[in-house]
Amino acid sequence: MEQKRMEGRSFSEEESNIDFRMYMAIILFRWKWIVVCFLYALLAGVIYLHVAPKRYQSRTEIMIYRDPLLEVSREGARWTNLHTHMYMLNHNRLHERVVSRLSAEWATDLGGRARMYPRVIVSQGRGVNPMVVVLVQSHNRDYTRVFLETLVEEHQKEWQNVQRQARNSAGEMLEQELARLDQQIRAAEDAVIEYQRLHDIARVEARGTMESRYLVGLMERRNQLTTELMLLEAQNPHLQGLNASVIGDVARLTRETGLVRSVEDIPDAARYVGERDASRASAENGQAGEEVIPGFQSLRVRLHQLQEEEAELAVSLRDDNPRLRDLRNDIQRIERELQTMAEVQMRNLQDRHQALSIQLGAIETAEYQWQARNLMASQRQAEYRRLQSVVSRLVSHHNTLYGRLHDMRVSEELKAEHFVPEDVTTPQSPIWPDPMRILSVALAVGLGSGFGLAFFLQMTDNKVHSIKDVEVGLGIPFLGGIPYWAHSRLTSTIRPIVTEEHSIGAIEAYRALRTGVLGALRQKNDKVLLITSADSREGKTLTALNMAIMVAQMGKRVLLVDMDLRRGRIHRSLGLEREPGVTDVLREGHGLGKAVQKTSIENLDVAPSGSDIDDSAELLQTIDVQKFFFSVYDEYDYIFVDTSPVLRVTDSVILASQGVGQVLFVARVGFTPKSMLRYAIDMLKDASVLGLVMNSIEMHRISSLYYAYQFPNYAYYSNAYAYGYNYYYDTKGGSGRRHRRGSLMKENFRRMGESLRRAIFPM
Repeated sequence: MEQKRMEGRSFSEEESNIDFRMYMAIILFRWKWIVVCFLYALLAGVIYLHVAPKRYQSRTEIMIYRDPLLEVSREGARWTNLHTHMYMLNHNRLHERVVSRLSAEWATDLGGRARMYPRVIVSQGRGVNPMVVVLVQSHNRDYTRVFLETLVEEHQKEWQNVQRQARNSAGEMLEQELARLDQQIRAAEDAVIEYQRLHDIARVEARGTMESRYLVGLMERRNQLTTELMLLEAQNPHLQGLNASVIGDVARLTRETGLVRSVEDIPDAARYVGERDASRASAENGQAGEEVIPGFQSLRVRLHQLQEEEAELAVSLRDDNPRLRDLRNDIQRIERELQTMAEVQMRNLQDRHQALSIQLGAIETAEYQWQARNLMASQRQAEYRRLQSVVSRLVSHHNTLYGRLHDMRVSEELKAEHFVPEDVTTPQSPIWPDPMRILSVALAVGLGSGFGLAFFLQMTDNKVHSIKDVEVGLGIPFLGGIPYWAHSRLTSTIRPIVTEEHSIGAIEAYRALRTGVLGALRQKNDKVLLITSADSREGKTLTALNMAIMVAQMGKRVLLVDMDLRRGRIHRSLGLEREPGVTDVLREGHGLGKAVQKTSIENLDVAPSGSDIDDSAELLQTIDVQKFFFSVYDEYDYIFVDTSPVLRVTDSVILASQGVGQVLFVARVGFTPKSMLRYAIDMLKDASVLGLVMNSIEMHRISSLYYAYQFPNYAYYSNAYAYGYNYYYDTKGGSGRRHRRGSLMKENFRRMGESLRRAIFPM
C-alpha cells in the first residue's frame, strides 16, 4: 500500500499542471445549472422591467460667473466655490421650502406631502465658466420639471440673501476692526514719542557712534599687543645663546610686526591712536639701536683683531710668554663683555614682554567698559526701532483692511455675480427601468451565479471522476475503464456485450481492460482474481462476465465463479441453471469442481451461486477457502470470482482476508463517493489489491475534450461504439443500415432537450 501511495504521489507531481480542458469539462458537465441560473436571472430581469415603477428625470445646468470688467481686486479671480452651491442645492431645508410652495397644487395628485420629495442629484459640470448640473428624478414627469424649476428659483434667492448677509456682516466686522486699529496706532505713536523724549534718542545715537569708534580703536591696539606678546613667547626659546646684535634685530622686527594693521577699515580715531603708538615704538627702537649696536660692533672688531694677533704670536712664542698671556686675557674680557650685552638685551625683551602684558590687561579693562556703554546705547536704539515697527505694522494692516472693505462695497453695488440657468429638459421616456442595464445585470448575475454554482458543485463533489482521483486520492493503481453503455439499453440486464455483433466499441474497451488486468496479474504471479465493489450497482458483475469472455477468447481456460451468494445473476446471462452451485457444494463439503458448468462460449466454464442462503458469512467462516479453490486451481489458466459488495455484506472481506487471489475493485464514474470507496479499501487492508477499474466513463458526452484528456486510451473506443451501435447484420447474412447518423444526432438533441426541460421545469 505504501508503494502505491508513492506511485500516486509521483503521478500527482507529473499532473500538477492543470489543463484548461478540465475547467471546460466542469462547465460542460454542469451546463444545466448554468442554464437554469441564467434563465431564472433573465426571467427575474424581464419581470422587474414590467413591474418596476417608472422614474422620470429633469435636467438643467446653472452657470455662475462674474463680469471680469467689474472686478476691483486681484482676489476676485479666486471667488468661485461650486461646492457651496452644490451643498445648498442638496440641503433638505431648500427641498422643504420647495415642497411647501408646491404642496397646495401637487399634494393631492401625488398622494400626500410625503411623496413630494424626489431624488435630487447635483454635480459639477464642464465648461469655460463654473457650472452646476442639477438632476431631479421622480415618478411623475410634470412634477419633476416643476420641482426643478422651483428649486433653481429658491436657490438663487437664498444665495443672494446669504451673500447679502455675509457682506453686511463682513462690513460690520471690518469697520469694527478698523476702529480698533486706529486706537492701537495712536497708542503706539504716543509710545514712540514718549520713549524718544525720556531717553534723548538723538544724543544716544551720537554717543553710540563715538563709542563705537573708540571701541574699534581699542580692539585694534589690543590685537597689536597680543600679536607682539605671541611673537615674544615664540622667540624666547630660540634667542638663548645668541649675541646682542641678533637679539636687538629680533626685538626691532617684533615691534614692527605688532604695528601691522588694516588701514582701510579703521575709523579716524583708531587710526590716530595706531599712528601715535607706531611713531613712539619707532623712536624707542631707534634709540635702542644707537645705544647697543655701535658699542657692540667695536667690541667685535677688537675681538677679531686680538684673535689674529694671538694666532701670529702663538706660532713664535711659547704659551707662558707674558705678552701672549696678556693678549689672551684681553680676548676673554671682550668675550665676557659681549655675553653681558646679550644678556642685557634678553632682559630688555623680558621687560618688554612684562610691560606688554600690563598694557594688554589695561586695554582689555577699558575695552570692557566701552563695550558696556555701547551695549546700553544699542539696547535703547533697538527698543526705539521696535516701537517704530509696531506702528508700521498696524498702519499696514489698517490699509489692507480698508482696501478690502472698499472692494467689497464696490462689488456689492456693481452686482458682479450672475446666475444663468438653462431651460429644464424632461425626456418623454423614463430613465428607469433601463432595459439594457437591467438585462445586462441579469445576464452577468445569471452567468456568474451559474458558473459559480457549477464550480462549487464540482469542488464539493466527492465522486470518482478521473484517474487522478484513483491514484492520488485512493492510492491504488488504475487498470482500465469501460465507457458508458446507457444508449445501448443494457443497464437493465447483465449480458455478454462482447459477444453481440454490433458491439465493436465494447470489444475494444474490454480488450484494453483485459490487457491491463492480465499484465498486473502476471506481475503478481497469480491467476485468481476477486472482482468486487464498494456498493451495489457499480457494474462489477457485468465487468467480470465480459472480461472472462474476452480472456477465454484468447484461448485461455477461464473459470467464472459467482460468489455473490445472495444475488447471483451470472447464470441468467449465460442461460445456465442456478443449482447446483457454490452454496450447495459448500453445505455438502465438496470442492468447487462439483459446481462447475459448461457454457456455450469456448474455454469458459461457470460456477453459479447456487440455492438461496441467508448465512453465507457463517458458511464461509467455517471452510478453508484456499482448499476450496485448490481443487480446480490447476485445471484453469485464470479464475475470475464475482463477489458481493464490500459495504453490503462481509463475504468479500472474508474471502480476501484468507489470501485467495488478487482483489480488483470496480467503481462507477460519477456515482461512487471517494470516501465510501476509501472505506471499502481500508476494510480489505489485509488483502492484496490489484487495482481499480472505472466503469461508465461518459465519453460520449464530451469524448474529445475532458475524458480524452483523463482517459486517452478510451476515447477511440467510445467513438467506435457510438459509430457502430446502430449498425446491425440482417438474418440473411447481408448488411444494411437501419438508421443513419442523422437519427443519432436527432436522438442526442431530443435527449438534451428533455434534460433541459426537466432542469428548468422540474414540477
